[in-house]
Amino acid sequence: MKRLILAAGLLATAVIGIGMAREQGGPPGAPAGEAAAVRAVVDAFVAAYDKHDAEALSALFLPDAKVITEDGDVIEGREAIARTFAALFAEYPATKIEIAVDSIKMIGKDLAVEVGSSKTIHAPGADPEVSKYTVVHCKRDGKWLMALARDNPADTASAHEQLKPLAWMVGDWIDESPAAVVSTSCKWSADKNYLMQDIVVKSAGKATMTVQQRIGYDPVQKCIRSWAFDSEGGVVDGHWTRTPDGWMVKATGYRSDGATASATNTYTPTGKDSYVWRSTDRVVGGNLADPVEVRVARKPPVAATK
Repeated sequence: MKRLILAAGLLATAVIGIGMAREQGGPPGAPAGEAAAVRAVVDAFVAAYDKHDAEALSALFLPDAKVITEDGDVIEGREAIARTFAALFAEYPATKIEIAVDSIKMIGKDLAVEVGSSKTIHAPGADPEVSKYTVVHCKRDGKWLMALARDNPADTASAHEQLKPLAWMVGDWIDESPAAVVSTSCKWSADKNYLMQDIVVKSAGKATMTVQQRIGYDPVQKCIRSWAFDSEGGVVDGHWTRTPDGWMVKATGYRSDGATASATNTYTPTGKDSYVWRSTDRVVGGNLADPVEVRVARKPPVAATK
């Protein structure tokens, strides 16, 4: 899944590679004392991260250090780095990291390059964010500091793993309003590479519309997308983005009569068995439509008959 590294504070996956490195020897021929000094910076980063101390983290960077995200965005300077981590820690007070360092290569006496992979878990039980990273350490006035940290997308995550953050949607759901009752059933596809949704809209006890939706990971655009087809001939394409409190879907499509439609839909979990669905910025055939908000609850399991 494409990370919202800046807006949602997931920049940690771009930089956390510097943290939590396991003890290992330097490369053949590397000055033992300098390699140990670089690892000391790594250890200091881990300690500061675990304490959620953004100022201590930023002090481990050069004043003009740069962080380059997976998307190519650049965060430059200690102050910007400190603000980014402060926002991350405020948003995810239980965030933890795990790091596997592949190598620390000394280049002369004043330059070291660290390569590895990081796994960030922002809350207990949450699916991890995984990425590969490269960090350049420089020795300035006798002190090792980080000059450049770059996040690289992990190439091992399967389509199923990319969709795991949406696994909570699996099950049967219902929302009721005076106008209609909407039932949604969500399950994994047989190959577990898609989430399949069947939606039935009933009015006065009769089905008035059915919708089939497939949610999957787009490896070209590097994001989660959905494709929905309703029984009246309408088609909707959605681009999913993770937000601090749920998911946002930018949806565009057309009705059976050819009229274009677009909306911004959000899914905000309010517990493991409920969420709020909102649809705003709704435009149908060039006309602005009223926003919609519904509360959706998981259907209780059907009691087994004796």
